[in-house]
Amino acid sequence: MSAPPRVNQTASFLMRRFREVGIEPKNRHGQNFLVDLNLQRLIVDAAHLEPQDVVLEVGTGTGGLTALIAEAGGGRDLDRS
Repeated sequence: MSAPPRVNQTASFLMRRFREVGIEPKNRHGQNFLVDLNLQRLIVDAAHLEPQDVVLEVGTGTGGLTALIAEAGGGRDLDRS
């Protein structure tokens, strides 16, 4: 099943939302956001994730790539109680 479209993952939408909540990302500090949905999909497809894979994403940004990773099988419930 394919993921629903992420219509709010555009640079202009994110910058507007950041301003609304008082967040001011600084590119000079390396704060860049991967908003290209095609590139996000390419990254996840290239990973060939399976349900038993564990993925650590550092600097998750707005979570768009994280959601795709989880949908591809790289996310699982870690509650073992």
